[in-house]
Parts: sequence; structure tokens; C-alpha cells
Amino acid sequence: MNIFAKGAMALSLSYYAVIFGYIWVGQLLGLHNDIWEVFDFPIQSTTPPAWTLIVGFLLTVFALLALASAYRGAWIILGGGPDQDFRDLGKNLRRIAWGLLGFWLGYNLISGVMQYLIVIGLSDLDGFEFGWDPLDLDIVFAIMGVVLLAISQTLERAWLAEDETKHFL
Repeated sequence: MNIFAKGAMALSLSYYAVIFGYIWVGQLLGLHNDIWEVFDFPIQSTTPPAWTLIVGFLLTVFALLALASAYRGAWIILGGGPDQDFRDLGKNLRRIAWGLLGFWLGYNLISGVMQYLIVIGLSDLDGFEFGWDPLDLDIVFAIMGVVLLAISQTLERAWLAEDETKHFL
């Protein structure tokens, strides 16, 4: 299972980086005009303003770095085996938690805010359907992040109790 999880993390992060890199960087460089399809908007002959594409690219980089941070914490936990101390386990769970929360935030900014930013400058918005639901299935990332933060705090207290016991004996 360890190898499967690590492989899935590496594969998914690489996949998302390539796909989203192609979308935003290709759009910025004028290689294609696929951004409209990404947001299920009618195809336009013009591209969105460059500053909105840069904002979208930066938000995507933020989301992917947050996901990479979560994956790094999980990778370390999976590689540490059963002999990990509570402090390191808590630290890595915190890394996963903040990474998941950051990914959820970045994803929602991309899917929510960016759809409004890329249409700036268009005079006719007929046929555009703006839909964004912050409580969609991706809310699981935020919920798991909060739960893992709580568990990491408990592990920190467990480490303190264990450390005190070692010094007492």
C-alpha cells in the first residue's frame, strides 16, 4: 500500500502540474485559446486579459504547492514506519492539514473567482453560466484538513507527556 500511495501522489501531482501548466502557460503564450472550455464558457475569439491569466497561473501554482506540501507530509509519514515519535507525526500531520486547506482554498479561488476575472472586458455575456459551489465535494479537503490539525495538536500533547515520562523515569 505504501508504494501505491506514493506512486499515486507522484502521478497525480505530475499530472495536475502538466495539465494546468499547459492550460495557463499555453494561454499566456498564445499557443491556444482553451481557457473558455476549462470554465465551460462559449468559445471566444479573444483571450482574457493577460493579468487575469497571470492571476490564474499564480493561484494554480499556489494550489499545486499546497497539494505538494500535503503529499510531502504523507510521504514522510509513510516512509517513517511504526517507530515515528509523536512530535514528528504531529508535525507531518500539520503539514498535510495545511496543505489540504491551502489546496481547497486555491481550488475554490480558481473555480470561483477566476471564472469572473477571465470575462472582464467582454461586452456580451450571453451563454455564460457562472456556477461555483464552495460546498461541493472538494469541501472534503477542508474538512480533512481541520480534522488533521486537531489530531496533530493531540499528538503534540502526547509527545509532551511521553517526553515528561522519559525524564521522570
